[in-house]
Amino acid sequence: MTCLAAALSAPMTASAQQDFVGFDSASFGNVVLNKNQSAGDNDITLELSVGSYNNESITNYSTDSIFARIGLSVGRLDILTDKGIFPCTAFIVDEDHLLTNHHCVPGILDNERTGASRIEAVQFVAGYRQTGVEEGTKTYVVLPTPVESHKDLDYSLLRVMGNPSAEFGKLKLSDKEPKDRDPYWVIGHPMGEAQRISREKCGANSPAVSKKRLLHTCDTLPGNSGSPVIDASLQMVIGLHHAGSKKDSVNFAIPMREILDRSEVLEAALVGVGGGGGTRTDETPIDSAADPCDAIWNEAKAFNQCFGYEAYLQTCSAHAYAPFAQNYLQTQCKEAPVDTVEKPVEPPKVVETPKLRPWCADSGMSATETAICGSAYLANLDADLDAAYKGQSGRSTAAQQRAWLLSERDACGASVSCIGQAIINRITYLNTPNAPAPKPDNSGVRVIAGNYNLGSNNCYFMVASRQSISAATAFINQRFPGRSGIRMFQSNNGYYGVAVATLKRSEAAWRIQQRVSTGEVPSDSYCSGGANFVAEVLWNGGSSGGGGGGGTVEKTMWVNSSDGELNVRTGPGTNNSIITVVRTGSTVVVIGNSGKWSRIRIPDGRLGWVYTPLLSSTKVSAKRTCWANVVKLSPRSHGGNNSFLSMRTGPSTRNQKISETYLGDRLKVLARSNGWAKVQCWSGGCKNPNWGQANATGWSSQKYLSISCN
Repeated sequence: MTCLAAALSAPMTASAQQDFVGFDSASFGNVVLNKNQSAGDNDITLELSVGSYNNESITNYSTDSIFARIGLSVGRLDILTDKGIFPCTAFIVDEDHLLTNHHCVPGILDNERTGASRIEAVQFVAGYRQTGVEEGTKTYVVLPTPVESHKDLDYSLLRVMGNPSAEFGKLKLSDKEPKDRDPYWVIGHPMGEAQRISREKCGANSPAVSKKRLLHTCDTLPGNSGSPVIDASLQMVIGLHHAGSKKDSVNFAIPMREILDRSEVLEAALVGVGGGGGTRTDETPIDSAADPCDAIWNEAKAFNQCFGYEAYLQTCSAHAYAPFAQNYLQTQCKEAPVDTVEKPVEPPKVVETPKLRPWCADSGMSATETAICGSAYLANLDADLDAAYKGQSGRSTAAQQRAWLLSERDACGASVSCIGQAIINRITYLNTPNAPAPKPDNSGVRVIAGNYNLGSNNCYFMVASRQSISAATAFINQRFPGRSGIRMFQSNNGYYGVAVATLKRSEAAWRIQQRVSTGEVPSDSYCSGGANFVAEVLWNGGSSGGGGGGGTVEKTMWVNSSDGELNVRTGPGTNNSIITVVRTGSTVVVIGNSGKWSRIRIPDGRLGWVYTPLLSSTKVSAKRTCWANVVKLSPRSHGGNNSFLSMRTGPSTRNQKISETYLGDRLKVLARSNGWAKVQCWSGGCKNPNWGQANATGWSSQKYLSISCN
């Protein structure tokens, strides 16, 4: 983070105080951090802003500009401690490493003002360019133990998993001697916000170097520590920013040549250039199609230790190799058993296996609950879910929570990746604050919570992101007066986005660019799939986007589907993706219509679209539905005849085999006959079998099925 004033004459080995800006621990993992705490006293001198503050948003420049292209390799480093999150800046130097300040990692623990006693996790946030907008960002797990770290040079080289350089590139390092008055740029994340650049009045001091420190006049703020100081002429990193001095009207950086001389890792990649200088030249082609989870898995395998697989699962719980990582953690990473060897005098002690959750010893657990009790990863997530439910502000009633457990979590069967993703989504939902009540200056405003994810084929044409409804409304009235069809969405980070249209993703780039070029929309307009939208805001003059407007009369109806359940979709039509299903006999609230489709609110509060003819205005009895979990098989990864259950055209081994299902798969039971069950693939390996049809419906032996009915 930010350093306090250090006298220009002080030796670099002197212990300089540092100041940090702190954020709420609960927002770790988010791009937009919630600030509810601050470490440091008011009399602390922050990193210097020389004269008027000349630090501007990187979005002031096009994505093709040299500033934006170099800035791709610079990201925010979020350090989660027992006292909150303290963000710094870091930048990518090769496929596996980031460079930042020692006083960020691990030195945050030496700073008395933070009060932190341990670092719990570190992550690298790349691509955060526009405040409040998470589109285009990615997060990467960073190992909190540095590969190299030197307090006197205030640098740490950290291992990052997933090769962010494949998408965001890497910065070239220079070991040239800094020259007086050379022009510089400093790019970073001051105050944990979106990326900013200091360019105006930014350059080397005269003298440029004093007592092995680079002196510069570039404006910085808390959060800039770890920022690269870039020589504008070379377009290479000439120093690592770390401190400032108000007394001497100058900021400090560590010359990159000093770091390169010390580092065994970075020096190995430096290739000599004429004149005694050198630059990093080990660039590799960027493969934007590469799956970062594949890279993280390969790194976890290379380490072959618990922390590597845990880091992999934090980011890639739904990846193809997640079950193997879970198996490793369950078999290799549990606490060592207590020594029960018989002693000469005392009888052997009986050691009970510790319960991962308080209810793990209960009888009659579902396949999902059994899976949670067999996995430390899932058990910890379940504990987090418990805390989120108890700490929520009216997002879910007890009945709604039970409905979610049965309809969504337990639908995963024993699939670890499915259970993990379902719990993470629920925690996110419960932790999202309720949509704010209309303010006095927003008369007529109505906030409708729901799911507004458009899926992979379409996106919203977003033209602004503002911190309040009134600010977003003012933008609309100023830029698009009298225009209909404008929509406003609340994001899960509290910002309000303004959409002017819905586009096909294949056409979005050129359509947005076309309207930017005419000045009709701002230059920082973008395409959003809506995955982070939690509510739509309707206001006087606004649009509901089809149904659910201010004058809509809500009506309670019953699901009446002969299949026993009804698909709830993101939009009015079968071409839209399925959000969830509601069972026959369930009540829903209709809030709008479009043709033969109704927009509804389901019991857990989410919004979606259903086919109207499958709704009834009179009460419908619930239809009995049965589910099965595949049991008594070896794991799919083991192979062999006992690792799959055949699905056949009829209830006998004489019937033709059409597909396979595997241990932990979730199946819907359609019929039963003589020890066989007609089942439909619902979740798990049957969606992508080793042999036969995907998502098949067929007959399987009940010997390997655990069946329960509602």
